Amino acid sequence: MGKPTMKPQRFSLMSPFLQIRAAALIAVLALSALPSAAFAGTAEATISQNVVTLGDALQLTIAVDESVSNDALDLSPLDKDFIYGRPNVSSNTSYANGNFSRRTVWRVAIAGKRVGNFTIPSLSIEDMTTDPITVQVINAGDKGAQGDTQSVEVRATLNRVDGYIGETFNYRVRLMIGTRLDSPALQAPFGEGMEVAQVGEDVQAEAVVNGRRYVVISREYQITPTQSGALTIEGAVFSGTEIKGNTWGSSVGLPISRQAESLTLNIAAKPADYQGLWLPSPDLKLTQQWEPNTQNERFNTQVGEPINRVISLKIKNIAQSAMPDLNLDYPTSVSVYSDKPEYSKDGDYTVMTVKQVIIPRQAGDVTLPPLSINWFNTSDKQQETSKIDGLTLLVEAGESATVTQAVLPDVTLTPTGSTPSNHETVVVTAGYWPWATGVFAVLWLGTLGMYLRRPKVIVPSNQAANRPSAKSSDNVLLALKAAVNANDTVAVATHYRNWKNDHLPVELREGIDAEINTMMASRYSSHTQSWNNSDLLALLKQAEQVKRHKTKGQSLSELTP
Repeated sequence: MGKPTMKPQRFSLMSPFLQIRAAALIAVLALSALPSAAFAGTAEATISQNVVTLGDALQLTIAVDESVSNDALDLSPLDKDFIYGRPNVSSNTSYANGNFSRRTVWRVAIAGKRVGNFTIPSLSIEDMTTDPITVQVINAGDKGAQGDTQSVEVRATLNRVDGYIGETFNYRVRLMIGTRLDSPALQAPFGEGMEVAQVGEDVQAEAVVNGRRYVVISREYQITPTQSGALTIEGAVFSGTEIKGNTWGSSVGLPISRQAESLTLNIAAKPADYQGLWLPSPDLKLTQQWEPNTQNERFNTQVGEPINRVISLKIKNIAQSAMPDLNLDYPTSVSVYSDKPEYSKDGDYTVMTVKQVIIPRQAGDVTLPPLSINWFNTSDKQQETSKIDGLTLLVEAGESATVTQAVLPDVTLTPTGSTPSNHETVVVTAGYWPWATGVFAVLWLGTLGMYLRRPKVIVPSNQAANRPSAKSSDNVLLALKAAVNANDTVAVATHYRNWKNDHLPVELREGIDAEINTMMASRYSSHTQSWNNSDLLALLKQAEQVKRHKTKGQSLSELTP
């Protein structure tokens, strides 16, 4: 019986790194062998400057995103108006993120044969062509030779030119830089009878204009007219130092300044018959959301149960500083806790959001006020009123009715002016906050003292079945910790009120009370105070451990005979 024949086993002497490089090289060679039509490339021509002195040269660069022959570029179309040297050619192939890219670049110095305006014609590279470029050739003695006016350009646009006093206009500046600069600076537009403020951050991009590559910086300003008539906006001003090289390889700095063209606003005055706070806008949206969510005008609840009200005011073409204060006349039968307004931008709209926690203090029917805002519709040129409805609460005495007020004080936001008897809201300008904050602090400290001295409520044994489950209390504690982490005072107040913490040691409970007290004071006291949530989170962690320990002990006791 013959011995079985065995095929020789081949071993690779190449490292994994070399294998990868070899595979990549094979792939490149395979791709380069495919027909060029499968990879339609593009060609781009750029120049170093559009204005050149007779006898001086500028650099012409032609780049294609293909691997082509060095002789593929035909420069003979330049013969009519330009003289040029031998081009310098470079090419490279790269592989990144699974994609191959190839690029071939020609760089050639060209100079005009005579003074005048000339066009660098389209140049062909295989089946690709470049766009034509206009070049100006001037004498050395011309004023235009003192500087290249196209090296830096400042352009400005307005979103519209007609409007009313108090409306905002969006003014956009595009700074186009096509040269080396040092210490660049851009001054805001200015003019009589207007307020100017920058909006957002600068946006940077690149663009090729007439064959010249520019760095484009866009900046937006918000212009608010303060008087009527034809207002002239003096354009934004750019200043800096242009760095220019010379024959010996060194460089010199030349001061450069550019200003955008002036623009005119046509501003109409406030109508003489308009009533109320002046709010000119083509669009105003006033909405609200209740939590618990209700679609009815009447809602059943209990004493001590918090109700969240979120009011959103969205106005187009209005600056944040012109947004109105929303003042609601709440009845004394509820405690109202209102967070500071939050502002945001949504395109041309300014959005203000006000969050409130409303807590019934006594049983009975309670009417929460509606809200109405007068504004001037600049599209229809007439006064309008936007409204949101109030809510009637049917408050019943619940378990929480026997508990005195929690950490939050009683705060009712009252307008500075007279309030109509139907409880509709009036919109007034700011000015009462310093006094309201002081009253808030006094009431809050008094309520805190009552809370700390309240009698402990003893639940009879026959009511033990009505107690919240340990799981429910744990969920409230988790929600409380999340609110503390987010520094959300409204949510902290709500969850702390609902948290059953009678099982905690007195010292731990008082420590938590004191930390929540400090948290509220840091946000709403008339004196600025600093607060860090780490101590309160540590105390809540201790409370969580106490709860788990007690639950575990009860479970073991049930197993004991």
